[in-house]
Parts: sequence; C-alpha cells; structure tokens
Amino acid sequence: MVMEEQLVAHGQSDPEAFGRLYDTYYQPVFGFMYNRTGNSELAKDLTSETFFQALKNLHRYKPRKGASFKSWLFSIAVAQVGNYYRSRSKYLEITCDEAPELIGRDDFRPDIAYRMGEDAMELKEQIVLLRQMMTKLNQRQQTILTLRFFSHMSVPEISATIGMKEGTIKSHIHRALKKLQTLMVEEEPLKIQPATQTTKKLYASQTS
Repeated sequence: MVMEEQLVAHGQSDPEAFGRLYDTYYQPVFGFMYNRTGNSELAKDLTSETFFQALKNLHRYKPRKGASFKSWLFSIAVAQVGNYYRSRSKYLEITCDEAPELIGRDDFRPDIAYRMGEDAMELKEQIVLLRQMMTKLNQRQQTILTLRFFSHMSVPEISATIGMKEGTIKSHIHRALKKLQTLMVEEEPLKIQPATQTTKKLYASQTS
C-alpha cells in the first residue's frame, strides 16, 4: 500500500511510475468496462479514456482512510461509462460475442462462477444470460452489481468508489438481485432454471 502511494505521488511527473499503476489496474478496469458494455473495442476505448483522465487529474488524488487509489480510479471508470450511456439513445445489447476468449478469464466472471460445478459451456451460457438480464436494470444497479460480482469489490470499496453509504449499496444489491430473479423467471423455461439458480446464489452471498 505504501509502495502504491509512492507511485501515485510520483506518477504525475514520472511516466514510469504511472506506467506501473497502468500495468497493475488495466485489466481490472478493462474487465469492468467489458462487463458493463459487452463490447471489447468500446471497453478498450473507455479504459484508455479512464487512464487519460486519471493521469490528467492525478494531482487531485488525496489518499484517505477508506478511499484507496483503486476506488478513486474506478470512480473515474464509472463516470466514463455514465458519460457514454448518456450520449447514446439506446443501450448496447450485451452479447459478449466480440471477444469470446475473454469469457473464460476468471477475473471477468462473476464471483459465483468459482463455486459452481456446471461444465464450461453451461457456465458460459449462464453468465451471458445473466449479463443480458442485467441490461434491464437501471444504470446504478448495473454499476453496483458489476463492481460487486464481476470486479470482485467489497461493499466498502464500492462505497468509496461511488460515494454512497454501505447500507444503501446493500439495499440496491438486494433489490437488483430480486429483480433479476423475476426477469429470469419470465425468460424461456428451458433457459432460466440454471441462471435463476445463479441469481439465488449471488443473492445469498451479497453481503459477504
């Protein structure tokens, strides 16, 4: 942690220091962008813009208790996603077809994927369906669930990232997962049973 703070302190004037922060956080930020958009090229663009904004505003970052550099960086990423969607008349459909090699990456899967025993193809189908159903949630719910279950952030980390009380975040997770369960039930019966079990397991682990 001290090492990271030193890198941040030197990052504004030392490209090598910022480059090490970039190397550390590129994949996590890209994973968040990819899970929010389902489009690898768009995720790359938004990730690049996030790091550009981070470098430009690095002098404004002040380390404080409960607000790490990671949370600060992800707050910029969340803002970039919000800016993008506000500029669009309709949301992109999340299909994950453009970069199928990413589906198999452990760091781009929801937490529950590590604990499920289904074969790879069934697991992939469930995750794709889950992402598709998430597009039916509002933007705040999508962001919180993505941070919690795909970016593997704790509730306190999410709180620092989006500036919301932990209890409010837990309430959003609760309501969003309940809505996902309802949406899954409304889908084709042959498709929804495994995915519904996924949302139930996510729901059970929401406060862990």
